[in-house]
Amino acid sequence: MPRSLPPEILDFIVDHLGGDPATLKTCCLTSKSWIHRTRKHIFAHVKFCISGPSIELWVEAFPDPTNSPARHTRTLSIHSPHRIKAAHADTVSSFCSVVRLDVTTGQWNNETPTLISLHGLFPVLRSLYLTFIALPDSEIFALICSLPLLEDLEFRSLGCGHRDGRWTTPSTSPRLTGSLDLRKVEWIQSITRRLLDLPNGLHFTTIIVAWLFKQDVTSTTDLVSRCSDTIQSLEVANYFSGTFPLVSV
Repeated sequence: MPRSLPPEILDFIVDHLGGDPATLKTCCLTSKSWIHRTRKHIFAHVKFCISGPSIELWVEAFPDPTNSPARHTRTLSIHSPHRIKAAHADTVSSFCSVVRLDVTTGQWNNETPTLISLHGLFPVLRSLYLTFIALPDSEIFALICSLPLLEDLEFRSLGCGHRDGRWTTPSTSPRLTGSLDLRKVEWIQSITRRLLDLPNGLHFTTIIVAWLFKQDVTSTTDLVSRCSDTIQSLEVANYFSGTFPLVSV
């Protein structure tokens, strides 16, 4: 009988190949005993998009959510979450170990962008990166408040049509103890106002903003004041003609 290496040595070898997807796929075909460990790396980052792999293809490949590699995914990217149907809820919720979520919304074929399909599906999520066009504030902050462990926020807006008067202050919210990045937002006053309304307060250690309008200075001041006990770093880029230079603290 041929001798085999101890499982912990094989795991170490597979982990050493974590940055080589082609070799990891070969390992999957080499031995069934290697599949579980290689999946941990192959499926660490999953991306669903319009022009590439879609959630329908994932369901076709892994029809049983309880036995899919989704539990190995740490970073999940979703393009057009409004295309996720109710029938996909179990599939999306199987990504239960995701700590970073990248979401891109847009308007195609007169479809209305929405984030409702993502509410409450990521119990251990720490970082949310949201790119949006004309997405209402209520949609954005309903998602934020459904993520109890959320720490980091980054917004990238492709327009300023996201302002929304349909806002009701939630009863609870995450503590938001990481970073806030508003460098790529065209209209930060609306987002800042909603953040300041969150009932559990703001505790960011890093704030990064870009000033496009003079009103952004006031918004930044309000954010820093609210996080005065926790903030360690502030970066400001000024893009409007005025008296304020680039600031980095």
